Amino acid sequence: MAKAPAPAKPATAKPARAARTAAAKPAAKAAKPKTAPKATARPAPRTSRGAIRDSVAGTADTIRSEATRKAGEIGDEVGRLYNQATEKALDAARQGKTRAAEGLESLARVIDDSATTVDDKLGTQYGDFARSAAQTVANLAGTLDEKDLEDLVASTRDFVRKSPAVAIGSAAVVGFMLARLLRGNKDA
Repeated sequence: MAKAPAPAKPATAKPARAARTAAAKPAAKAAKPKTAPKATARPAPRTSRGAIRDSVAGTADTIRSEATRKAGEIGDEVGRLYNQATEKALDAARQGKTRAAEGLESLARVIDDSATTVDDKLGTQYGDFARSAAQTVANLAGTLDEKDLEDLVASTRDFVRKSPAVAIGSAAVVGFMLARLLRGNKDA
């Protein structure tokens, strides 16, 4: 007995499925926006390497020239600020020189005025010594007032080179006197 052939599947089932998938694929592709292909890390051709090198060199030159320009501007600003600071320091030194000369003149007057009292209490020999000291202080005040700052600095430098022991002793005496004056101002 011969077997009956198995019932065949309808022929439309496969084509319908294939038609359905085929129809769905273009619709999906149409709905999906196209993106640019991803860049792959491939070595650039020789000509683009040269262009990149030229571009980098041009950028480096631009940066170098900008840095040089900025450095020049900063240098100019530093020079301007240095000149301002120098002028302010010189003005302060001139004012200090004037005040010191005025102070020495006042001290000379006080010493000279007290010479008469020294004459009465200790004798004329000590009074003459006080007058001589007053005259020396007054001369120092006049010299200080007449000289320019640069001359004073040069004179002081020469004095310290010639007699360092006297310079150190003088600095110690002046420091002691200033400390006493400042302490006296605090107490008052």
